[in-house]
Amino acid sequence: MAVTAEVDGAEARAAVREVAGRVSQLLRTARRPSAPALGVWDLTDLAAHLSHALDAIVAMAEGGGGVLEDIWTLSSLTERLVEGESERDLVALADRIEASTIRLTSLLEASDPSSAITWLVQGIELPLSLLTCHALSELLVHGRDLAMAEGVPWPIPKSHATLVVCGFLFPVLGSLGTAMVDQQAAAGVRATFDIRVRGGCRATMRFHDGDMVLTQGGPDGPVDCRLSVDPTAFLLVAWGRVGQWRPIACGQLLAWGRRPWLGLSFRSMLKNP
Repeated sequence: MAVTAEVDGAEARAAVREVAGRVSQLLRTARRPSAPALGVWDLTDLAAHLSHALDAIVAMAEGGGGVLEDIWTLSSLTERLVEGESERDLVALADRIEASTIRLTSLLEASDPSSAITWLVQGIELPLSLLTCHALSELLVHGRDLAMAEGVPWPIPKSHATLVVCGFLFPVLGSLGTAMVDQQAAAGVRATFDIRVRGGCRATMRFHDGDMVLTQGGPDGPVDCRLSVDPTAFLLVAWGRVGQWRPIACGQLLAWGRRPWLGLSFRSMLKNP
């Protein structure tokens, strides 16, 4: 089982409840339910997807993980679920999101956070505590998508982004490994990256001709490129919500070391499901 970075469970659960409340309030007051939100989905479609995602996380906490044979079937599953969703009332969807959040945080408070669960993909076992940060990722990123569709601000605190990057993104990337690599972009690349999340954790990522291994903590050998990243900028670049160039220009993504130019191609070597 991959080891997740240590995050404060109580802090993560409080963040989930807080952001779920923000999402719920946004949906209850939304005036543009048909506004484009994400790909072909409008705001209401995306709200339905978010409720499905939280339901799936609750199911994993209750032992119902492993629904996918491969991470790359996730998008087709989510599309089918949204197409089959009959609920179009945003208040009802907000109620569902709140109910799932309460159920999840209650389950996690009453459970051993280090116990193993099967994640979405068959054969991927991770600590139960990871599900809190998974839920936070869904709420933060899709909350931002919803807010942009509605035309309202959606600030993401650095503390929340750090919980997601350290408690969800890195552990899942470490477990999925080479499956997340863009083979064309990473072809011939042999490099070690030392990734330091400002105010948070540290991870080492090694690429070798299309293979990738991520481990928590600093490197135990030579490093080609060191990255110092603002957690919010890194989160949004990782999920493809913003490009890398503005954060680089603003100093939010900084590279140095023996081969600092590799930092410019780092994101392109990883795929999103």
